[in-house]
Amino acid sequence: MIRFLSCLGLITITAHCIWADDSLRARNDAIIVRALERMDNYDYSQDAHVQQAISRHLGRHEGTAEYVALARRFRPADMQEKLTALIFSDVGDSIKVDAAGLLGDAENGPQTIRQLLKSESQDQAAETARVLALLGNGRAISILGDVARDGERPYQVRRHAVAGLARNRNGEKVLIQLAESKELTADTRLLAGGLLARSGDKNIRELAGKLLPQPQQKNRQPLEPIDKLAQRRGDAAAGMQLFRGTATCANCHIVDGFGKEVGPNLSEIGGKLSREAMLTSILDPSAGISHNYENYVVLTDAGQVIVGLKMSETPNEILIRTAEAVDHKIPLNEIEQIKKSEKSIMPDDLHLTFDQKGLLDIVEYMTKLKSK
Repeated sequence: MIRFLSCLGLITITAHCIWADDSLRARNDAIIVRALERMDNYDYSQDAHVQQAISRHLGRHEGTAEYVALARRFRPADMQEKLTALIFSDVGDSIKVDAAGLLGDAENGPQTIRQLLKSESQDQAAETARVLALLGNGRAISILGDVARDGERPYQVRRHAVAGLARNRNGEKVLIQLAESKELTADTRLLAGGLLARSGDKNIRELAGKLLPQPQQKNRQPLEPIDKLAQRRGDAAAGMQLFRGTATCANCHIVDGFGKEVGPNLSEIGGKLSREAMLTSILDPSAGISHNYENYVVLTDAGQVIVGLKMSETPNEILIRTAEAVDHKIPLNEIEQIKKSEKSIMPDDLHLTFDQKGLLDIVEYMTKLKSK
């Protein structure tokens, strides 16, 4: 009680002083805040002078770890805005994690975090996912699980969610559950499998091996995990030779006028996809089929089966282009059945025509393909 009254008197006297010197004001604002931190039940909401002192003190510590600690105690009205700014600022990860944790605890904080993960800025959305992954508490794991199953999110955001889930045991279990229920987005399956294969839990490793098997090399030896491969570099010149030759990529893709137009034009692919996404598209072609490049299977009334991309459709016929770049105009009245395939027109196990070095060389070549 004596300490309470002593602190109260100090606050009352200091808060109502008029200071001509800013440094003295800052010092006494700090005194008021330190006194308040020792008083659990004091209601200062009716004292405008005290509130102004707190506000000024918070403002002086904006963008720092001290701000997060002060915001946790005093809950300023603009806290969510300031914490969000911290997550995207040039500060250490420890401060970002503390800011994300406090933001999640705030009223409507989880909704704010979910909105940040849907930001029009992919960089901001990806950074939010990365920081949540470092936070790793129950709320963060739940939100990251939702992101990992949402195929509408950008790949870069989902890959941070998957990597974050693989950081701790509860997150690993979420990834296994998503794989079992087939809710894990296809283009992150290789990444998830590679990360879970390194789990400290034997049961998780065994389940991952069954649910998310990793690709092998030409010699049937395991390839390095996607995240590790993406850190390696290859020979772009050798990659171009493979792309145009042994790997047969040019049979379906055009690069700078060379090749056939079956799949997407890859002349600027280096500015659109990360190395990790390129590796996934080669090792698991059906994982991320591009819009307008879905594969169709057509059965004609004569019993012929034609498989390829649907290039156009009129009231009378459809045009199907096969993997050999052969166009088939099929009258609609001759079609017995047509259905979209979940398999890409790009062949599986294409990487078995070359070794791991060749795979890295092709990806290195593709990273150089950018807008002129």
